[in-house]
Amino acid sequence: MGSEPVVVEKPYDLTVNGAKITRVFISPSDLREFAYGYLLSEGIVKSKDKIITVKVRKGNIDVFVEGLQNIEEELELRSSGCVGFRWNEQNGVKKPEVDSKFHITPDIVFEALKYLETELYKKTSGSHSACLINKEKDMSVRAVDVGRHNAFDKVIGKGVTKNLELSETILLGSGRQSAGMLRKAANVGIPIIVSKAAPLSSGIKTAEKLNLTLICFADDQKFKIFSGKWRIKA
Repeated sequence: MGSEPVVVEKPYDLTVNGAKITRVFISPSDLREFAYGYLLSEGIVKSKDKIITVKVRKGNIDVFVEGLQNIEEELELRSSGCVGFRWNEQNGVKKPEVDSKFHITPDIVFEALKYLETELYKKTSGSHSACLINKEKDMSVRAVDVGRHNAFDKVIGKGVTKNLELSETILLGSGRQSAGMLRKAANVGIPIIVSKAAPLSSGIKTAEKLNLTLICFADDQKFKIFSGKWRIKA
C-alpha cells in the first residue's frame, strides 16, 4: 500500500518579550504572519507598529513588542490551535463592536468561495483555508493551515503586514464559526465573516453582540445569514 499525503503540523511556542504565552500545533508556513495575526486578533497588541521583531527558530516564534509589560505567562498545549489565548469573557478583555458600514451583494459571496479551494486540501482533505476578499471581489491574501483558528490568524497577519484596510474586507473561512473565531475578526475590525461550514451558538451570539455579519452554509447557490443582514444588499 502506497503512502497517502497528509498535512504536517508541528508544535511551536509563542513568546512575547521573553514570556511564553502559548503553544500551538500549526502548519509550519507563514509563521511570521501568524505571530502578527495572533497578537492582534487576540487583543494582545492594538497596532502592528508595536511589534518590533518576529524571529522564527526551531520550535519557537519569538516576538518583541514595544511598551508591553506584565505579559501573562500562560502555556496552553492545544491541538490544532483550537483554543485562544484570551478565550473566556471573565478575563475582562473588552470586545470592540465593529462599526464598519462596509456592505456587499450576494454575488460577491458566491464568486469568492472558489478561493477557498487549495491543492493541499484536494490532496489531503486535512487542511483549512482562509481568505480576505475586497470589495472588487478579488482575493487580497490567503492562508492555509491544519487548524481553522491558525488559518484566521495567518490571513489576518498577511492582511495587516500588507497594510490592507480590514474594515472593508470579507473574511472567508472553511471551518465552523465559534465565539473565538468571531472575536478574532472583531478585534481587527473585519465586519463580514463567511464560511462554508456551520456556526456554533456561541459564534452567533458573539456576532450579534459585536455587530458582525455572519454568513454560513455558503455554497455557489445559497447561503444563510445569522447576524448583520443589513450589510448584504440585494
